Amino acid sequence: MDSRDGLRSRVITWLKILLPLTALALLSTLFLLSRTVDPTKSIPVSRADLESRTGSQQITEPSFAGATEEGHLVAFVAANARVDPNQPERVIAQTMSARIDLLRGAQINITSVVGTVDDIQGIAILEGDVVLTSSTGYRVTTEILTTSMREIAAESDGPISGNGPPGKLDAGKMTLSSDSQTGNVHLLFTNGVKLIYDPRN
Repeated sequence: MDSRDGLRSRVITWLKILLPLTALALLSTLFLLSRTVDPTKSIPVSRADLESRTGSQQITEPSFAGATEEGHLVAFVAANARVDPNQPERVIAQTMSARIDLLRGAQINITSVVGTVDDIQGIAILEGDVVLTSSTGYRVTTEILTTSMREIAAESDGPISGNGPPGKLDAGKMTLSSDSQTGNVHLLFTNGVKLIYDPRN
């Protein structure tokens, strides 16, 4: 019995010595390892990459809807959008479209590849394969169309081509506007209009 107690006491004595030494050795190893770590390389994402990711944050399927003073309903939708890093007041949208529900029941739809929304000016610039269709039978294509987001107003930045009730038409410019007195909406073609009349329409 005494021999067992003596062995136990010797083991405890050695453990009291070895455990602190082991702990010190582990701490020393940790400090040595920490000195070999370069703090500038501890995160595998560079500052440039972080700034790029922050600047390219996107909003999925953003939308805007409102009504004009005459009561026409206007809605804009996009697949995604992000803030322009060079002009924070502008938003760049992909696959942008607009829908205008006129007070008297007619409807106008506009689609484009890209859209730039300027919140200060209250306009949207639609670019790339811009297509305007109306429930009255018009289908017009152009490359750039500037539209108002607060009223019924749009203007092409260049030539247009399309079809309508009169037939096939080409023009240097197209303007969409609303008469504030009557509320009537007009689609006007100017600057060298060419019309091929189709008697079937």
